[in-house]
Amino acid sequence: MLQLTGCGSITIDRHGVILNVNDNILQWLNCERAEVVGRQLDAFLTLRMPLTGSAGMLPTDATLRGVSGVVRPVVVGSLEESGSGTQQIAVYDVSTRSAFTLGFRGAEAKTERGRQRLQILLNSAVGFGNVRSEADAAELLADVAQRSFAASFVSVHLLRPEGLVQVAGVNPLAAHWPPGFRPTGAVTLLSGEVLVVRTPADADGYLPGVGMSDVYRAGGIHAAISSPLRSHGEAIGSMICYFDHPREFDEEAVPLAEALTNQAAQAVARIRLEDTLRRAAMHDEVTGLPNRRLVEEDVTRTMRDCTALSVLFVDLDGFKAVNDHLGHAAGDALLREVGQRLRSSIRESDVLGRFGGDEFIAVAAVDSDGDAAMLADRIRAAIAQPYDDLPPGIAITASVGVVTVGNDGAPVMDRLIRAADHAMYDAKMAGGDRVAVGEFSDHQPREVAGLATDDGDGTTIG
Repeated sequence: MLQLTGCGSITIDRHGVILNVNDNILQWLNCERAEVVGRQLDAFLTLRMPLTGSAGMLPTDATLRGVSGVVRPVVVGSLEESGSGTQQIAVYDVSTRSAFTLGFRGAEAKTERGRQRLQILLNSAVGFGNVRSEADAAELLADVAQRSFAASFVSVHLLRPEGLVQVAGVNPLAAHWPPGFRPTGAVTLLSGEVLVVRTPADADGYLPGVGMSDVYRAGGIHAAISSPLRSHGEAIGSMICYFDHPREFDEEAVPLAEALTNQAAQAVARIRLEDTLRRAAMHDEVTGLPNRRLVEEDVTRTMRDCTALSVLFVDLDGFKAVNDHLGHAAGDALLREVGQRLRSSIRESDVLGRFGGDEFIAVAAVDSDGDAAMLADRIRAAIAQPYDDLPPGIAITASVGVVTVGNDGAPVMDRLIRAADHAMYDAKMAGGDRVAVGEFSDHQPREVAGLATDDGDGTTIG
């Protein structure tokens, strides 16, 4: 790299992308190296005549422009062209600026960069204050970080019950990640601090013995900066900015990364708290079970991939006598006991809720109509078991309506519940303590005419 006093040097590739500059160019532009390398030559140099790429070309006058508005008249000549396709350009300063002027411009440029970054943080703070989901917060962080650092790619990872999951952006290292190794972003999450990778070899320092530098090279990544998302001292995720070209980081890079991830972490923590409070408000006070609205949300969230979906509508037989003879406190205690028996009768992954009064809803993933009927009868039998706190003259059983549909995403939960309710009514009209299997219509749950028939084991086919 040419370092003659008063002479600047710029090395570009065949596409006009700046590969390197000497210190004189950086001084004249009042820029950091990271703000220059990797960008197009014409972003900084305006030529009167195009460079031909041949050695010994006649000099031409040009204007050198910095990102902060610095303008400097220069003379430019093509110095040499290598066999690899790179070209070195000599730049000669023809201005009469004094050292004082250059120093003033440098301070002015630094102030301008600080102002721009402050504006980024102010704008992002408004954005993070408005997001209403974790996914939106992650997408916003990826977008703001990519623009702030001029990054080639950004990935955002959040800690969830199943582990650290990428929820936004692009991870160029994913296809080359070592099998079985902890996920991308885990080291940043565990370290609790901003990590800077200036070369692929730096990555081996953070993860020795796994060939991380080879992963970076395979993914075409030269540098990276990553920052954890932390809320109240707890690590909840990480953000990584990747660069597919050599990149230097100034003294403001780490604080900027910390500020952006702190804003995102606060947004995610707020969203999670709001969701916790909202879900708490959607639980029945007596049994602690989800209400109907939360049941529908949980089904949508947890049962997307099952083959078939079965909705069971459970109504207690004989519950009115408990309230009438023993009082509402005894009735509430019975409802809690029924809720526990229902939960013990289904799988942990199935959804259970209280519909209201003495009615409950269970939603289960099943393989066939027969499995659904067996589950419904298991629930019926569990509820029919004796209750220690009830006198001999009061018996509690259940009428259970069950409807099963293929899980193609078409049926609406409220219509499925209504169809199961119709089936339950058939069981109730047939004498109670039985299961009625109903049908679901794409247009309207069918009305079952007449009384259902008992097949002998407590299951009624409508």
